[in-house]
Amino acid sequence: MAWTSTDFTLDCDMTGTVHAVSVTTPFRYESMESAPLILCLDGAWTAGTMRDATRIMSMSGESPEAIVAGLSFTDDSMGDYLRSRARWFCPTEWVPPEVTGVKGIQAEDTGKALIYLAFIRDQVLPRLRQDWRVSETWLVGHSFSGLFGLRVLFSEPELFDKYLLASPSIWWDGRTMLDIESGFSAENDDLVARVFLSAGQAEDLLEGFNMCGNVVEMASRLESRNYSSLNLTHAILPSESHSSTIGAAISRGLRHLL
Repeated sequence: MAWTSTDFTLDCDMTGTVHAVSVTTPFRYESMESAPLILCLDGAWTAGTMRDATRIMSMSGESPEAIVAGLSFTDDSMGDYLRSRARWFCPTEWVPPEVTGVKGIQAEDTGKALIYLAFIRDQVLPRLRQDWRVSETWLVGHSFSGLFGLRVLFSEPELFDKYLLASPSIWWDGRTMLDIESGFSAENDDLVARVFLSAGQAEDLLEGFNMCGNVVEMASRLESRNYSSLNLTHAILPSESHSSTIGAAISRGLRHLL
């Protein structure tokens, strides 16, 4: 049994940065009128898990049959890849602790999330919607890319119908994402989106990051806004670490967002 897979690159018009895109379609795609598009940031780390989860979970009705697109950086080394994540996913100019794996970077090299958002809005999504039959659009992020997902949610929430954000790095730059959320709420009386937020229980072993507490606080803030069009749930996943939480978050998130 074979699934169709398509790989290509996209050069960002604004920066010239080359990005890799990998798209797989459901087994029944040719007979379907359309399917949800699930865009996985950190595609090299998240898209494979999402692809396999949708294939098996759709058979039991726990997931949609989905077009899964992975969007990844094309750096030659892991060090460069981690620096790209801080550069394009994070909302402000700031140097993160080296324990994150991000080393050798200056503050002015980071904080370009809104440029990356524009790239996704103006190039990535139009290309995917042109080449595939899309019914609705999901965004998936983990860690720094989960933080980016929150930046999208508080900038252009209508860009995606559903958000699956695992272990978002809300700790970034003195928890500046909480300030961004406050700014959004001051100017908007509704938020049209379905959102799943999560963190792994074992992430609290990471001293100084407060992964679980930050997710709970962000969810509580959003719930307190009483947005009539926001469907939100959050989960603290037992025994999961920062890395292992990806699979558990995708499994839980798919069922909630379905």
